[in-house]
Amino acid sequence: MKLQSLALTLALAVLAVGCGGDAESRELPDEGSIDGIQMEGVEGEVRETGAWVERAPAPLPEPVRAFPSGTRLTFEMTRSVSTASHSAGDTFELRLVDEVRGAGGAFLPAGTRARGVVMEAQPSRDVSQEAVLAVRIQSVDVNGTLRDLPGTVESASIQASTGDSGTRSAAKVATGAAAGAVLGQVLGRDTRSTVTGAAAGAAAGVGVALTTREGHATLEEGARVTVRLDRDLVLR
Repeated sequence: MKLQSLALTLALAVLAVGCGGDAESRELPDEGSIDGIQMEGVEGEVRETGAWVERAPAPLPEPVRAFPSGTRLTFEMTRSVSTASHSAGDTFELRLVDEVRGAGGAFLPAGTRARGVVMEAQPSRDVSQEAVLAVRIQSVDVNGTLRDLPGTVESASIQASTGDSGTRSAAKVATGAAAGAVLGQVLGRDTRSTVTGAAAGAAAGVGVALTTREGHATLEEGARVTVRLDRDLVLR
């Protein structure tokens, strides 16, 4: 009986080992799966707890706020500027007449301040001389900060007055290369109307020159000046 009982015990032990198997030989779940369920293509991560946590989406880039090249801004003078009272280098202020909207929510409300500079101011003292007033709009106020205004003065409501009678009339306006030619005459004393030296650099693309004879050229308070952007004006 003892021999039979020992044999039965050994047989049961062998059977138990065979049924249990080798723990190390079990097939593990593929990497990137949870409990054998493949999770390819799903945004997220698996933490040590086994919980699935979705990743927050990447923030969208902020839209670029800008006014494209070619946009026109019309300003009005807040005080008069004249060859009778101003000299080259003097600054003056303007305000935007109408609100302007651009791309990405770019916005300038009516009344936005701008700053201009007198590039040249010479009265006419006799019939052989022309009065010349040249101005540039150099910056605009964006949220309290003056930003460079990359534009060309396209038109201006400028008055010319004669010295004797004081009669006023609309002055002739030159812009871009023509303004440079006028300043070339005045600053360079070039009677052939060619653009030379500092005159060309000062006026090309951004200036306006006014001419009349025997009197003064004046941008009066309330006069309008329109600027066309030569390149994009980016606000951020």
